Amino acid sequence: MGKRRLSLQQERRIRAERARALAANPHAGQAELRRGVVVARFGKALEVIDPDDPLAPPRRCHMRANLEPVVGDHVLWQTEAGQGIVTALAPRRTLLRRREGRKARVIAANVDQLAIVIAAQPEPHPALVDRLLAAAEIEHIHPLLVINKCDLPGTRDLLEIGESRQRLGYPLLQVSARTGLGVDALRAHLEAKTSVFCGQSGVGKSSLLNCLFPNAPARVGSLSEATPKGRHTTTVSRYYPLTTGAVIDSPGIREFDVACADESDLMQGFVDLRLLAAQCRFRNCSHREDPGCALVDAAAHGRIDPQRLESFHQLRLHYRMQP
Repeated sequence: MGKRRLSLQQERRIRAERARALAANPHAGQAELRRGVVVARFGKALEVIDPDDPLAPPRRCHMRANLEPVVGDHVLWQTEAGQGIVTALAPRRTLLRRREGRKARVIAANVDQLAIVIAAQPEPHPALVDRLLAAAEIEHIHPLLVINKCDLPGTRDLLEIGESRQRLGYPLLQVSARTGLGVDALRAHLEAKTSVFCGQSGVGKSSLLNCLFPNAPARVGSLSEATPKGRHTTTVSRYYPLTTGAVIDSPGIREFDVACADESDLMQGFVDLRLLAAQCRFRNCSHREDPGCALVDAAAHGRIDPQRLESFHQLRLHYRMQP
């Protein structure tokens, strides 16, 4: 992670923070404001690293009451009475969010790439993959499809899911955390980017991270014996710095609702559907049984994957049903 210059807005924030601190405490001017990146959050406590020395041990800090930083946020912090205090939040470049009711919850900030990890077990859900792809498109984050455990039986069905999305222009990797197959190719895709790993519990995100970061082991769980669903072993998001770039491990998900303003915004998350939708006969086309629907016609003639259109409708229906 290279050294970065402060923007004019950040410099103004630093001066404003110093002025407020000096007004509240004449000795506050002695406390140097430092830049940091949030690598973990536990309630009101944070772990922060120096962006100019990302591999150094993190510093435990507390945050001011009016701040809500998340993993990946760039912050300003200072020492008060021997304790690290985060005092300001820098402008965010990108956000990865999910919808919870009418609210959007931020999962990570300043993300360049979303690595969507799937495996033969737990059973992959194409609709979940499509929702994560849609979220990445809406938030202007580059997606990367990662098929893990490719050395195990059941990979053929995964390849059908992955390759159909690869034909839309999304890069696809086949890896195995157990054998190391494809891990070097994955590492190359992570360099000079901040990537977040998302996927169901049990797909092997933490195992992949242990291959990439052998000195910072992540907790690894096993699939439940009663159900092929994975257990939640990662309970909070955590930021792992690379020499250039970083990886954020997020807790396993079973459902994901895309955070968007309206149905038109939702359509922007489907790269293969949004251009065709403009060709429908009616502007308010439901893309179901309306005459002259370009999407229905394209699905019937194999020009788009019908599964992708169904993923859009499922998400659209769920969006409408939210209170």
